Formats: sequence, structure tokens, C-alpha cells
Amino acid sequence: MTGLRSKNILHTTRSFLTVTLVAVLSGFCLAVQAQTEASDFSRIGFAGFMTTTVSDYQCVGINPANLGFQPQPEIFDLSTPMEPGVEIRKRPLAISLLEGGVTLHSDALDRSGLLDMITQTSSGSFSEEDKRVAAEAFIDNAVRFSADFITIGASYQSDTWGGIAATMRERIAGTYLFNEAASRLAFEGRYFDYFDSIAVTANGDTVGLSTDPKTYSELFDGTRLSTVWFREIGLSYGLKIATIKEVDVYVGIAGKYLMGFAYIDATVSGGALQARSSLTPAFGISYGKATTPSFRPGTDFEPVGIGWSMDVGFTLNYEDFAFSASVVDLGKIIWDGNVFVAKDTILNGMSSTGFDSYNFFEESSQITGDGNYFRWEGLQEAESDIPSRVRIGGSYNYNTHWRFGFDAIFPVNEAAGASGEPLVSVGADWRPLPWLRAGFGMGGGGNMGFFMPVSVLFAVLDGTWELGLASRDVVTYVISDRPVLSLVMGVARIRF
Repeated sequence: MTGLRSKNILHTTRSFLTVTLVAVLSGFCLAVQAQTEASDFSRIGFAGFMTTTVSDYQCVGINPANLGFQPQPEIFDLSTPMEPGVEIRKRPLAISLLEGGVTLHSDALDRSGLLDMITQTSSGSFSEEDKRVAAEAFIDNAVRFSADFITIGASYQSDTWGGIAATMRERIAGTYLFNEAASRLAFEGRYFDYFDSIAVTANGDTVGLSTDPKTYSELFDGTRLSTVWFREIGLSYGLKIATIKEVDVYVGIAGKYLMGFAYIDATVSGGALQARSSLTPAFGISYGKATTPSFRPGTDFEPVGIGWSMDVGFTLNYEDFAFSASVVDLGKIIWDGNVFVAKDTILNGMSSTGFDSYNFFEESSQITGDGNYFRWEGLQEAESDIPSRVRIGGSYNYNTHWRFGFDAIFPVNEAAGASGEPLVSVGADWRPLPWLRAGFGMGGGGNMGFFMPVSVLFAVLDGTWELGLASRDVVTYVISDRPVLSLVMGVARIRF
């Protein structure tokens, strides 16, 4: 079953990761400033805040201290002026199969353009004017995506010794940001005015040439590209350690084993080029004539990196108030398969007339060749941090129906997949019926501008089976600019 899930995930994300490498080959046409943090949102039933409230296996990657929460009796017949609520039972055990979400957003495209990128309705049909408009739109703008799936999750929370959770997650993040030269190169091809002369090859192809050619490090200085995909297998533990003047103190820790499947980290800064790549053999990427001592033969979907990470956190509860803080994803991955480093070279000679659509996977091959634009050298291994974050949150339980709170998320490092700017959100959870919970909020940051998250959770069979949906932003469906297309879903969350 796990192998089948891996193949499905590989199929749906292959184009994203392949085009990332292709972008490196084309001279950093795509540069990264920040990533969307789907891992900070992909839990069903939550919208504006999670750090103080999410519990059981759902708190992995958010705040492991919340595993120490003692399970409370569930109420499914609410109180009336004449009758008290009917308590069902405590639910210390939670299990889930495939809960998570994806987020795709852009400050280069409007909503219709982003949908076109997904559906490919205009694939191959760009006019010369379309190309000029696209080149202008992508200058210093980007398309970003991320995904976080808990493929298997289970937890048990006791009344005395705390709670424990075991999870397996797939985590992917990528961003494609064009500077001016990169955007014009991609969409205008040889008509980019960097190429100020033309020549005709022996086989009749027209090629754009520059009489003042520059290296990639000169032409794309200040850009960055990064993409990462790894599987995380974790064990987490949380417990209440003390009650101090009516304040309950919870602490937690998580240890995680990481298997890396894709890593690209490329920067051009101060006239220096740095670019490393390690991809599972299943992608079938060609590096031209370059070889590497870490070569992995075949076409299997196998890890090319091994690492570890940890989360630590605490939560303070006082009556109806809670405050939490956590540091998540402190760790590294050692990449030891298909590891390459790119060397700087001159950009000159372009036959492509530019992208004909937003299908980067199909279009990028026009301007890359087969690994010929970059000088690649092999490495035995490369080490990378993973994107660490600090989370701070607070919440207030107003009554049985309403709970309010906030979250603030801050990047700790600049690793591949890291968020380039903080993200802050506030929200409310509303429980109008015992079997229905809705969440809504507002926030900003994470390179998404203003957004409004929403969520809905249904509990059936007296709360044993939960299913729900959430979206990072409903503004996208009203305002076309800076769209954020997001979906979080879980259909098999079982609690006993």
C-alpha cells in the first residue's frame, strides 16, 4: 500500500520537480524567495490557528506538547435550560489514513492564469503578445507550491503518562521566481534583446547570439532556486509536567527519520554561483556527459538522502486561556545519490522563440538542451538543513460553541523549502452542532498577501468518524489577483 501511494505521489508531482531541475539547466530562469508552508496548515478542522489547539497525531510538526492533553468526554447532545448535555465517552485513540493538503499560489498570475497552469487549457497556443505579457508579469514574481500528507497517523493520549504518536508524512515544497532577465529569456527566447545578433546554423536553425555575452552569475545575480521532497517517519511524545498556580504546563518532543527523494538548492550572490542537485532515479534526469561517484542506476523510486529532525514545544493552559510555542523541523539530510554541483558558464546561443504556454514541464526543454547549458560535476554527498520554524500561538475558549485564537510562524533558516517571511493569522472555531465544527479567519505573510482561511469538520457515528475540508484562502474566489489555490482534506480520521 505504501509503495502504491509513493507511485501516485510521484506521478502527480513529477512535473513540478523535473521543471525545477530544468530551470537550473536553463541558467536559473526560476529563483526562490520563499515557500508556501503547507505543513503549517494541512490539518482538517482548523483554519486561523492551531498551535495551542491541535492535538493527537495532528500536532506532529505543529506542537508535540499537545499530545499531553488528557482526553476529555465528548458531548454530542448539547445542554438546554432544562437538561444537561449528554457525555458520550473519552476518545484517547486517533487513527488516520491520508490526511493533508496542497497549496499553489502566485503573484505573477491572476486566478484564471493559475487555473490555466493547472488545466493547461491554452497549452501551446501563446501568441507573441501573450509571451510579452507573460514575460512582464513574471518579472520578480513567482509561482509557489507545497504539499504535506500524513499518509499514516496514529496516537494514544492517556490520563496519567501523557500521549504518544507515530506518523509517516510526505513533504514537498517548491517555488519558481523569475528575475527580469530570466523571465524574458523564458518567454521571449531568442527575441530577448540580450541576443543582439542572429546566425543560421548548417541545418537551417535560426540562433540568437550576444555580442557581449555574460555568465549566469552575472546575468542572474541575486536569484535563488530551491526544491525539496522528503518522507518523514516520526515518533512524538508529550505530557503534563506540572501545575503551577492553576497553570497546567505541557511539554513535548518529536524525533523523525527522513528519506529524501529530491533536493535542489541554487543561489547566485555576489558574483558567485552555487547549485547542488540530488534526485531519485525515477525522474530520469539527464546531466549530459557529466558523471558522479554517487550515481544511482535504474529507474526506481528510491531515496537519495537520509537524515533526521526533531520538534520541541510547550503549552500553558490557565482556565479557558492557552499559550504555546514550538520549534519544529530542526535537522539535516545527507544526500548521497545522484549528487551534482553546477559550475558557472556563459549564456549564448538560443534557438527557442520562448514558451508557448504555462506548462513549464513541457516548455522548458526548448531552452535547455540535454544538460548542455551547464557544466555539471559529480559529488559523493551533500549536506542540507531542512526548513525550520518557530511557532507561537494563543487561544481562548469563550464557551461550548466558540473558541478564538492566533498563530504566528517565523522561519529559522534559509534552507531549501524555507519560508522567506513570517506568517500571522487569527481566527475563530464555531461549533453550532455536536457533529459540526467550522473555522474561519484572516492573515497575511508567507508571500501570499492577505488571505482568509476556512475549514469544516463533520463528526459522524457519535464522533467516531471525522472527515473535513479546509482552504487556505477564500479571497481567491472573489478577487482574482495573487490567487491562492488550496485544499486540505481528510476522509478517514477515526477516534475511539
